[in-house]
Amino acid sequence: MNSNDLMREARIFLYGNGRNNPPTAVDFDKTLLRDLLFNHSSAKDVALASVSMRPIPLEPVLEKLTLSDTNYGSIRRFYIKTQEDRAISMYLQKAMIESDPPERVFRLKGSDHAPFFSRPQGLHKILVEIAEVPPKQTSGSTTTELRHLLENDTL
Repeated sequence: MNSNDLMREARIFLYGNGRNNPPTAVDFDKTLLRDLLFNHSSAKDVALASVSMRPIPLEPVLEKLTLSDTNYGSIRRFYIKTQEDRAISMYLQKAMIESDPPERVFRLKGSDHAPFFSRPQGLHKILVEIAEVPPKQTSGSTTTELRHLLENDTL
């Protein structure tokens, strides 16, 4: 079963406003979580995730976002490809990267959808590397601009 088939099989739509209305949330069949999201994670981590996961409301996911260069564009972005992710295929990860290119792309081999479970040391190493990437030189103070955005709740 490929990742698309697995995703279709695992998702469960919830209808908070009745079956005659569009679904309001999506949940996942707990018996398929290991195959879909945690295919490289330990049994203990899968058990923890299974009892911790909640349905995902669809309204925020479907909401159209308007992003500006002033706010969204001012934040440095990096992407960590999870090489063995069955929930977000390599094809989709590539498309996401190409549609909104980050400053840098990292690859985490042997990682499933949850690298904090499947490859915590590798993820830590990448996050430390990201923290050490020197800021790009820009005109004006990025720190001052970011502080202004945060204080005015416009980020």
